[in-house]
Amino acid sequence: MNFLEALRSSFEDEENIILCNSILGMSDAAQIVVDMDHFCESHFNSPIRSCLSISFSVGASFGFELENGKQIFVKVHKPTSADTITAISKPYLTAVSNVQRALAGSGFPCPRVLLEPTELGYGIATVDEFAAPGELKDAHMPEIRASIAQTLAQLIKSTEPYKDTEGLATGRFCADKTLYPIPHNDLFNFERTAKGAEWIDAIAERTKAVVTRIKGREVLGHLDWSLKHFRFNGNDVAVVYDWDSLKLEDELNVLGIAAATFTTTWDIPVKVTPSQEESHAFVGEYEQVRGSKFSSEEWAKISAAATFVMAYVSRCEHALDSESNNYEGSFRQALALMRGDFYLDI
Repeated sequence: MNFLEALRSSFEDEENIILCNSILGMSDAAQIVVDMDHFCESHFNSPIRSCLSISFSVGASFGFELENGKQIFVKVHKPTSADTITAISKPYLTAVSNVQRALAGSGFPCPRVLLEPTELGYGIATVDEFAAPGELKDAHMPEIRASIAQTLAQLIKSTEPYKDTEGLATGRFCADKTLYPIPHNDLFNFERTAKGAEWIDAIAERTKAVVTRIKGREVLGHLDWSLKHFRFNGNDVAVVYDWDSLKLEDELNVLGIAAATFTTTWDIPVKVTPSQEESHAFVGEYEQVRGSKFSSEEWAKISAAATFVMAYVSRCEHALDSESNNYEGSFRQALALMRGDFYLDI
């Protein structure tokens, strides 16, 4: 599709306009097209022929086919301070690109890096190959769940040599003095929407206490290991996206985040939340590749971390849907129906 037409079509969703303004500093579709064309001509010697994809969330993401036939994926990141959960800076994105390049070179399923992180307007652009091999699958299928869990364990092993890469950011899971971190984009205002969310906050407070008490080993892990960033060949992972989520973090937190969100996608019609049994099985499948079992205390922290993540996402849901019009299948519903004090308690 023509880039200008695709961009205007995406702006029919008011949330995309809000996010675009927060990331790019504007939502003037014609000017964005001019800026992106100039960027592509400057770095790839070719203007844009067509738009392959557009999405807005933490960053503004665009898939392009250029006139010279090259297909690229451009993600524009809004710089943020080191004490936020995104912690976006040029040194950090450069470090991530270096690790991603090494991973791709070793055969790990991630896109090849095409350009060092580069300033673009108010933001910083990363550029990868536009890679869409295989197909989308449902992570509620046991074999797909196992593939996602085991690939996470493989990632943790593969990134071990790169933990000292200069510029990497340290994850801040449960490190904020406030109950929750600053929300990850401008759509969510927790203070303004606190009414009716007290029960979620109580769960978050209880689980955060456990997360902060128990310590695991530091790893270099992907902190948004959810289905929306995966494609598959058969039951095998074909590609994983969103490498600006790569951070130094406690392994137990990395695994808890993944166990709570590995089923989450809006690209195919599936339930976004895992069941408690599925989350528990996910951790067991991770252990198989890890090569050693977690202690009961480590399991407790993984479970608490997973539950805290679900509380955070529930607060995001509540911020946009305080009347619970979209409650069925939500993280709020999963938390409300939870058996036990923590999500992996089965």
